[in-house]
Amino acid sequence: MSMINLCMSSNTIRKCRHLSQILQTLVTDPHAIGSILKDEEVIRKRIIRKFGYEQGLPTLNLVELIPNPAETVYPLSFLSDGSTPTDYLLLNSLAKKYDHCRYLEIGTWRGESIANVAQFAEECYSISLSKEDLIKRGFSEKMVKTLGFFSEKLENVVHIGADSTVFDFDSLDKKFDIIFIDGDHSAHAIASDTRNAFKLLRDENSVIVWHDYGYTPEHIRWETLEGIMEGCPPQWRKNIYQVSNTLCAIFIRGQFNSKICTFPEVPDKVFKLDVSIEKINTVGSERI
Repeated sequence: MSMINLCMSSNTIRKCRHLSQILQTLVTDPHAIGSILKDEEVIRKRIIRKFGYEQGLPTLNLVELIPNPAETVYPLSFLSDGSTPTDYLLLNSLAKKYDHCRYLEIGTWRGESIANVAQFAEECYSISLSKEDLIKRGFSEKMVKTLGFFSEKLENVVHIGADSTVFDFDSLDKKFDIIFIDGDHSAHAIASDTRNAFKLLRDENSVIVWHDYGYTPEHIRWETLEGIMEGCPPQWRKNIYQVSNTLCAIFIRGQFNSKICTFPEVPDKVFKLDVSIEKINTVGSERI
């Protein structure tokens, strides 16, 4: 048996075993179809069939995208489900480029990202589920109390409690320089947020940033990419990139050098992170 035939046979066997596992799962648990349809490989193949992107988005080098990065990334909690320092660095550096920057964030939890950008932006708006809605959806009381921890008292941040998939964005009567999408991570919700975001861009220099395009900077979250592609006007898909060393994708107009990156990447830059710690006094706080 030739090496080519051996590989093809092994691949066929693997696929048959995978199909057998799926069928066994459906026999024992018919409701598992939803989970199976969300399988990353299934989503990836669907994206390839509809849009291409077999290896994901082309990648922009972070240091070329923001050659004059912001010097401050603050606050940082280093707790679960937050963004990475390089994600905040990207947002802060983009905001720094605009005069009188106006920023919209779809999906706010502790408020770390919007509190970071608020240092550089004139106006910041957050559209996120209200505490009442979170409670109705079964989130724990402790989790709900952390909503807006870092941002709720900032004077240039407006918090609007709403479901972004049904919110009337026209009621804002504003356009934005930066729109950061980090809400419901289902493809359907990302597509909805993306469609709205393109209607809210201030001008040709405005950008959209999506969080969690990657599980890591080198591993794609395919459901996010599907939502982005479904929501993006076809003529602008060529202007969407992954941003290196971050979990983000970006829509940006202009000519850029980009490349396809695959795991594992050889490092082409190194970051220096000088850390200081400020203790937050929460004794007696209603948050606890």
